[in-house]
Amino acid sequence: MTLDEPCASQASVDWLLPAGDGRRVSHIDGLVTVSDYDYRGRPPEEVSIMEKARSYGARAVFFEASRHGRAPVAQAFIFDSGDDPDDPGFAELHKRLWSWGAIPLVYRVLPGSVQLFRCAHAPDFVGKDGTQICEPVRTLAIGAQIAAEDAWWDANRIRNGTIWDDPEVCKLMLSAQKAAHRTLVEAVRALAASLSERKLLAPQLSRKLLILSLLIAYLEERSVLLPSDFEKVRRGTKRFFEVLGDGQALSRLLIALEERFNGHVFRLTKEEHLSLVNNTELVNYARLVEGYEDGNGQMSLWRLYSFRDLPIELISNIYQLFVKDASSSIYTPPALVRLMLEETLSWDKLDELTAGEGVILDPACGSGVFLVEAYKRLVLHWRWRNDWVRPSINDLRSLLERVHGIDVEDGAIELAAFSLCLSLCDALQPEEIRSSVKLFPPLADVTLHHSCFFDAKQMELVKSPISVIVGNPPFASSLTTEGARRCYDSYKKKHDYLADKQLAYLFLHEAMEMLEENGVLAMVEPAGFLYNQHSLSFRRSFLSRWKTREILDFVSVRGLFKKGGADPKIIIVIAEATSSKPDGRVLHAVFRRNGRATAEQGFDIDYYDLHWLRNADATCSQDIWRANLLGGNRVHEMITRLRGYKTLKEFATERGWDFGEGYFGGQKNSSDNTQHLIGKPLLPTQALGAKGIDRSLIIDVPDDPVKDPKSANRFAAPLLLIKEHENLYFDVWKDGYLTYKNEIVGFSAPDDPEELSQIANWLKKESVALRAYVAGISSRLFTQRATSIFNADIFSIPYPEERDLDLSANEKIIAEDIVSFQRDFIRLGTSSPAMQKVSTDALEAFDRVLVSQINGVYGEGQLQALPSEQWPGAICKAYAFGDGTVDWSGAGELRDRLDALLYQRRGSSLTVTRITRLYDKNFLFLLKPDRHRFWMRSIALRDADDVLADLREQGF
Repeated sequence: MTLDEPCASQASVDWLLPAGDGRRVSHIDGLVTVSDYDYRGRPPEEVSIMEKARSYGARAVFFEASRHGRAPVAQAFIFDSGDDPDDPGFAELHKRLWSWGAIPLVYRVLPGSVQLFRCAHAPDFVGKDGTQICEPVRTLAIGAQIAAEDAWWDANRIRNGTIWDDPEVCKLMLSAQKAAHRTLVEAVRALAASLSERKLLAPQLSRKLLILSLLIAYLEERSVLLPSDFEKVRRGTKRFFEVLGDGQALSRLLIALEERFNGHVFRLTKEEHLSLVNNTELVNYARLVEGYEDGNGQMSLWRLYSFRDLPIELISNIYQLFVKDASSSIYTPPALVRLMLEETLSWDKLDELTAGEGVILDPACGSGVFLVEAYKRLVLHWRWRNDWVRPSINDLRSLLERVHGIDVEDGAIELAAFSLCLSLCDALQPEEIRSSVKLFPPLADVTLHHSCFFDAKQMELVKSPISVIVGNPPFASSLTTEGARRCYDSYKKKHDYLADKQLAYLFLHEAMEMLEENGVLAMVEPAGFLYNQHSLSFRRSFLSRWKTREILDFVSVRGLFKKGGADPKIIIVIAEATSSKPDGRVLHAVFRRNGRATAEQGFDIDYYDLHWLRNADATCSQDIWRANLLGGNRVHEMITRLRGYKTLKEFATERGWDFGEGYFGGQKNSSDNTQHLIGKPLLPTQALGAKGIDRSLIIDVPDDPVKDPKSANRFAAPLLLIKEHENLYFDVWKDGYLTYKNEIVGFSAPDDPEELSQIANWLKKESVALRAYVAGISSRLFTQRATSIFNADIFSIPYPEERDLDLSANEKIIAEDIVSFQRDFIRLGTSSPAMQKVSTDALEAFDRVLVSQINGVYGEGQLQALPSEQWPGAICKAYAFGDGTVDWSGAGELRDRLDALLYQRRGSSLTVTRITRLYDKNFLFLLKPDRHRFWMRSIALRDADDVLADLREQGF
């Protein structure tokens, strides 16, 4: 087979030179010029981005590939220096794009060179002395060759998305902690703490003024509030900060704004107004707020950010500074919010919703971040269905009636109201806002309700039919309101106890009952919904009752809701208000930690992590979810088979051994029965590792309180000691009495020393398989601890009478990949070995497995592996049925055909990687990203299954 088009080994930057050439819009190569963009027939998300690009003065937008009718995602704006040759002016533009944060890359074409700027990382526009500078992160001479590692210049890698598979690229270009959205939240949190420490105002008023300062800064920068507005309340002033320090002027300003905008957004109590007027420290408060320096200590908070460009939902996310109980609030990443809304509010669903009377509800709305995103989609949908004209104020108010929220915190309702009102402003031009009267409709007690959710349900505060419910309920193992306690008692009577009295589960259960028929819900839930044994009853009840459409699993994505030292693992349940059917299908989508997810730019999901389950299996199986985390159906089959063997616990029980964890220390409920412990040899937990017991670390048990001392028999030699660790570190101790603590499981068998030695040999011989098995059954590993397991996991280790697990060759491959790659992939994501570039040896091993599996069905020698071709970010493997060769000297045409299939787009936050298989005569081509995870031997087994299914379907 000969491919007839040359393929350059290195690309140029010609794709970055669209300015002024009159080229037509191209939706094939990813580059879309602004000047001649035709919105007709294009996805709403794309049209919205193109409007933004025009507003910023960009010449073109580069999109990741759009596939199968899904909306493409913008990766870069391209500017021409001929439009704005001034470096200080471009530095200001860079600041605005960084504050907006919706695209990661910006290219600026200069005579003879191209500059690259990053917008999802640290603020590069800040100079050493705090001044604004034009500082590209990279510069390339036009016409220069691109090195393989210079992915940011390679149009192919940006177009097919493989640029973000490279850990080094992600490290340079993406950082959630340094990008505008997270740094603003942290800066305001630090400022609030500083204000609290100074005690210049009452705490609640201090927080409220800080939030209002942010909101007024937004209105001021958008030219909604003009210098004349400040002049009216204090002569000679032009800016808000000149008013903030004057209590009387500030009071008059807030009264004027409340009168002008309505909606109770700027409302203070009489006591608060009086406090402002009489406060002598307000000047110091204003000075501290205005002068507060961001974390770099070089530029004040108000100069670092462009408030007119900050997304409305980001302002909403400063909720934790506004509520009374700041410990209960969580920053919800905007990318996660967008994903949930895209999955529930498709354009078809919005057609259906707006044709009827249905509304969207967030039952724990907080600051309104979900409601804001829902409202933005409603507005975008309205414009799309009305030929992209801009809605009137009345149209916007009407759409605002479609979003409803409930929250037990009154401060949250006020902020949610303002967030929604700002979203209304965002859809208007400044002159429309300035000319309006009573712009904001009252929302509190109309569409936003200050109430316990469970009380609100009982009182039917939401009168309209509820078509969509979306939100992030509180994760708490306590029933915090009387309404929650009442609902919990009702649930127990009808069903069973609720696992850990988890409030989020109660929200999920009660919210589903509020939906109208065929309504849809998307709700964030603790990962324990899938992975904790205590939640099994609740999960089975939910899945057997409601049609669960999707479960989006973020256990592998760390830090989504990180607060302090906690890092709660979450899943998202998407369900419809219709009866579940045993033969229905549930999609379990396992998201992985990669550069894009870590930087909160969106979420990619790989073809191999989409697992379709029969509803009956999803309801009944105890291991299927964790098996999907580790690879899928073949893992589940292996775990299920191994569960059929007698366990180590059963064997020890039959032999009459004393076994279990060591003693617990602690003051609470301490015991006096410690004579068999105090002063005896103690094996510290860290002294049991990969090489067994480190005797040099053995100490004596200190005379400290002991909560659960166990009995002396537990510590009698000989002992088989196994650490509660994913690697099952173990050793046999024969040298007398030895104590240990509760993170080690011991088996004491004074009469069976030989049997203990046999078990130790067994653990060593079957080490890989047993570690893979424990990874597949532990309800602690990954979800609660990074590497720790429960004692129950050790007790469940299979120990067959024949001392043979009877692993097949394929099961050995599965087990080895779990231990060598999958466990670290879950824990480490992009930095794991699975996400490094695949080696030649690994590719050859992949070939051997794939060919062996297919030839096992069709006969030896039928399929043979041929030389492969590597393109930037991707590898194309070729195989022939029978004889055949591929001439790679001209691979351009094949590359275009395959590259067009490499990524399947599902909305602007969720990317589905489509692993491409192409059949051409007697040739098979596999195109996949060049990371090891796509070329593991266990993946070869799945690819072989898919190829065999394709061949059967084609009649072979």
